[in-house]
Order: sequence, then structure tokens, then C-alpha cells
Amino acid sequence: MQTGQIFKRRGHWHLKFYRTDMVNGQPKRVRATRRLAPIGDQYRSKKDVRALAADILDPLNRGSVNPESGLSFAEFTEQQFLPHIKAKRKPSTAKFYRVLFENHLKDRVGKIRMRDFSTRHAQEVLDALDSTELTHQTLLRIKTTMSAIFTYARQREVIRHANPVQGCKAEGKRSQAERYAYSLDEISKMLTTLPEPSRTACAVAAFTGLRAGEIRGLRWEDYTGEELNVRRSVWETFVGEAKTERSEGAVPVIPVLREMLDDHKKRSPRKGGVDYIFAGEKMGFALQLDNLTRRTIMPALGEKWHGWHAFRRGLATNLYGLQVPPKVIQKILRHAAVETTNRHYVIIDAAESEAAMKRLTREMKRKGLKWGLGSKRGPAKTAKSRK
Repeated sequence: MQTGQIFKRRGHWHLKFYRTDMVNGQPKRVRATRRLAPIGDQYRSKKDVRALAADILDPLNRGSVNPESGLSFAEFTEQQFLPHIKAKRKPSTAKFYRVLFENHLKDRVGKIRMRDFSTRHAQEVLDALDSTELTHQTLLRIKTTMSAIFTYARQREVIRHANPVQGCKAEGKRSQAERYAYSLDEISKMLTTLPEPSRTACAVAAFTGLRAGEIRGLRWEDYTGEELNVRRSVWETFVGEAKTERSEGAVPVIPVLREMLDDHKKRSPRKGGVDYIFAGEKMGFALQLDNLTRRTIMPALGEKWHGWHAFRRGLATNLYGLQVPPKVIQKILRHAAVETTNRHYVIIDAAESEAAMKRLTREMKRKGLKWGLGSKRGPAKTAKSRK
């Protein structure tokens, strides 16, 4: 059991002790120094700072400190966390964490040891990034990345204390993200304006509500003439499973879409390999929808284009306007919870809200309902006013 050496230096009490760190991938016993407290009325002698030293030495003496906790934040993230995410999660998720770490965290807190990383460090990162005009949502994503790294560190027992990111607050510039939903009129104009294969791809998005990755992942074997079976998703050059288990399933094909898909199949050349419904020019792999957007859709539609996800919101909103029950819309969009459908995909604009309130007013008048207001005789008199 070590007791450490307490000494004075530059107006502070310091503790010198031994600990085990990872050096070149191997545990090695090294000598370390920690500053304890400033010399003053509260800490006049070694006896006064002995409790502070014990907080550092006790975990070491109990053997409860993992040598890997001596890794820096950057070393742990690059050597353990990112490889774990790459092996266990989707490529898009791995890229999400890697980009946020490299762009915002590595240079700011990368050198801090995992065992020394505190809530103050995490909050200082968020506060510093707040001054760079990042949005609130971006800061939340950075906070999520830090928290995920320390959650994995706790699972591996690299650290045994609480996640230091808990309790931090992300500020940032708050902005309302665009949540556009294409109307049936807008969709109709698109389908009479766009060339192929953009026209059929947009029709699939508009009339099935499939996500962009799911559209890219469609193969002719998934099309029965009556249904499109969602079995996979393609992101960049990676082919994987659908977003969630609930996302897999059959989506009905309405007659107008069936006709367009059948015509598209006749035009589609067979290039060997896997038969994607929307195949790119090279090797018959899944068509890159971003390229399709840049080359044909944007030139044709300009500002009227609001992205692929606006078709998914549009389907939910248009079905809701036709008085389709939310639970049915949830099933069509393959959401796990109807709350997700209602909150994020059914878009009610101000004009619809105003019209709804006018209908409510007309209904109240029709039924002759009274609420003690607006009477020709004025407000009802109370017992006190009659006196």
C-alpha cells in the first residue's frame, strides 16, 4: 500500500505517487504527480490535505483503477470506441461518430486522460463550441458522441465512475429545421415534369413513403406487382439491413405506381449481378440518389425541391388529410410508435389550424351552445353583485 509523498510547489500542495498506465499498448508502472490544493488558511499543513490525497490513492490501493483509464480521450476513442462502433453498428452511424470526434473533440479534449475527464471538461467543450455559432442540434449531437464514448468506457470498466457528460447542457443557436411535406398537387406536377428514371424514383418515394436508402436497396425480386417488400437499405456503397426490424415489411403498390414500375422495368437494361430496380451506370449497383438529384431533379424543379424525406412526410400528411387513422399511417410508414408518425410526419400548417377553429365556431353556433359570454344582457350577475 502506498501513502504517496506530499510536498509544496509554487504555492500549492502536490502529491507524488505511482500508478499503472498503458504505454505502447502495455501496462507500465509510472510515477505521477497531482496538484491537491493551494496553500492557505484551509490547507496549512500536510495533515490538512491528507484526505485529498486519500481520494487519489485509495482507488489505486484497492486495485480498482484500470490501467486503460490512463489512455487519453483520443487514444481510447480511436483504438477502442470507433473500431467497436464500426464492427457493431451501421456504416452511417460509424461515420457520424467519427466525423464529430475528428472535427470537434479530438483537438479540444483529446489529450485528457479518461480517468481525469470531468463534467467540467465536457461542459467547457460545449461552451467553447457554442461561441462558434453551431446550432443547438449540432451541439446535442456532439454531446451524444461524448456520452457514447464514456458509456462504452464504463461497459469495458475502463472507468468506474459516473459518465462525466451527464449533467452537461448544450446551448447553441436554436433553429427550426425544415419539415416540408409535398402536397398531392406538387407531386403531380413533379411527375409530369421530371425525366426518367427520376420520375419513377420520385413516384416510389411519394406513394410508398420509403426512405432514400430503402429505395436504393429495392431489387426486382422485391416487387410482386402488388407489393414492394422492404428487405435492405443502401448507404453510399454499403448494403445493410433496413433501419429497424419494424422497417422491414411489405408496402402496397397503388395502380398508378404499378404502371410506372412496369414501364420502368421494360426500360431497365440487365447488367448482370444483382438486379436493383434503380441501378447506377457502373456494374449495376444501386443508383446514387444524390447524383440523380444534382443532375436531373434540381435543374428541373429548382426551389420546389425539398429533398427525398419530404415525400415520406407528404404521404403521412396527405393520408391524414384524407382522414386515414394515424395507426394505419404508422403501419404504412413502418414506424415503431404512432407518436413518431403524429409528431414528426403529419404536418399541419397554420391555414389548416385556422380553418379547423372556424369549423369549431360554426359547430358551436349551430348547436346553440352558450358559455356565459357575449349575451345581450351582459355577463350573468353573481349573488354578490345583486346585493
